[in-house]
Amino acid sequence: MAFTHSRQSASVVLLHAAVALPLLVSMAACAGADQPPPVSPPAPSAIAPAAVASPQPTSSASPVPAGTTSPAAKPPAAPTSAVATVKSDDSWVDCHRSYQAKLNDVSKDVAAMAASCKSVTKFTQVGSTLKGTQADNDPPQTLPLDAKAGHCYRAYAQASEGIKDLDLIVKDSSGIVIGQDSTDDPSPVAMEYGALCFSKDDKASIVIAVGAGKGDYAVQVWSD
Repeated sequence: MAFTHSRQSASVVLLHAAVALPLLVSMAACAGADQPPPVSPPAPSAIAPAAVASPQPTSSASPVPAGTTSPAAKPPAAPTSAVATVKSDDSWVDCHRSYQAKLNDVSKDVAAMAASCKSVTKFTQVGSTLKGTQADNDPPQTLPLDAKAGHCYRAYAQASEGIKDLDLIVKDSSGIVIGQDSTDDPSPVAMEYGALCFSKDDKASIVIAVGAGKGDYAVQVWSD
């Protein structure tokens, strides 16, 4: 009778276990349903070749240090005359700087200025005195200079009271500037500190320009 009771108890336990097993399985399934499905890693996308940045070329030039500037390009050299050179003599400057014009007659004034330099230059006048009238808004005027080989020349000019700055430029027949005055005054000399010497005969020219003012002027050329 006791054996029969034990078998009945075991049967009850097995019955409960059989009932509970599907319930546990169902609960586990429900618990798994609440969790999100695992995410697969994305497949690597292909990168278009155009989207890849090319490396930038580097400059081979050396960097300029901070606080410094790049060296400026040298200006082209001035053309040199093939027929004339400058003869320099500083002792020839004083006779011009000590000269004072009377401003009554430009022809007499330029003659007096040139004569005051004769003792140092040993030059004499060639040709006649050239005269003109010009203002600072007029184009430059050109006078002939018939230069001879083996001789040196000096040009003197005197302006009237209305001109404050008269400029002298001497060019050879090729148009190359071979000399000019070095002062801003109404009585220029080219060259103040010397003379222009020619190795060949040349049809040179003297260019007259007014820097400031208006009036008359006179020019004389002296040579050795």
